[in-house]
Amino acid sequence: MSLGKYVTGSPVIMGYEYVPEVDAWLRLHIEPAIWPDARLRCHLEGGALASPTTSAMSNAMIEMLASNKLTMRHAYIGVHAFISKGDFMSMDGIPMANLSVRWREGEPDNAKNEEDCVVLNGVGEAIDVSCNTPRPYFCRKENAKMIIDKCGTTAEGYKLESRTGSCYKFHRVSRTWHRAAMACQAEGGHLVVINSNEEAQVLKDIFGRNKNEASVGVWDWNEHGEWNRSVYRKWIGDAFLIITGETLSDAGYEGWAKNEPNNAGGKEFCGVINRDARLNDFSCDKLIPFICEITPS
Repeated sequence: MSLGKYVTGSPVIMGYEYVPEVDAWLRLHIEPAIWPDARLRCHLEGGALASPTTSAMSNAMIEMLASNKLTMRHAYIGVHAFISKGDFMSMDGIPMANLSVRWREGEPDNAKNEEDCVVLNGVGEAIDVSCNTPRPYFCRKENAKMIIDKCGTTAEGYKLESRTGSCYKFHRVSRTWHRAAMACQAEGGHLVVINSNEEAQVLKDIFGRNKNEASVGVWDWNEHGEWNRSVYRKWIGDAFLIITGETLSDAGYEGWAKNEPNNAGGKEFCGVINRDARLNDFSCDKLIPFICEITPS
């Protein structure tokens, strides 16, 4: 379904709001990220870290900060000085002077010679900052990309499987588990979770059309020394984030490969599926392909 027909109002799709004056979609990510991760997340969503290229876009950003009660905070925009120190430009190379934003008084000041990224404050002023402090950020997608398919996503490549009622996508660009999880989430899904022997066969068939192995979920040892698919390491200290609260048994599939899981080297905290659809524990930091799953509502 094409959404290009919307020219009035503010429809919302996957967190994006339509800005009719620029025929584009804007999203304010509230959960903070450092600038490089913010740029990656926008890219994975099929867009780009947004810049105030016009007064309409600048006003939309200011209004979005206000509606989310963030007028006293700053949000990353797609302006940087990586190519030439002190020469700020947008992601598509537009010089700062040609953007619809003004510097806050006294900025840019390049404090400690490490401020190569830019944030927007609640009154529409730009401030140069370090790229390594987590902050909210804006993503932009062009209207032509906002087409929802039968899987309920604007991302390309998902195919509906009648045997399970879910949609799957095999990502051939290898990523670590955490980057893979980010990619799936950005597309409106999650790393595939196997809920039955039939679904395992579906994934085995997908492997027949691709190569290597793919991340399917993640596990960590629980207090009883058993594998539990309810947690994964978030890479913020030693914190853990609950995913589903289910064990593998509750999820419906415990098809481990022979002699697995073995937690080789004491570092295998993530899970992969082999070509025969058997599970194997694996290092979260290794780069491998992965499969995303979306269950249409």
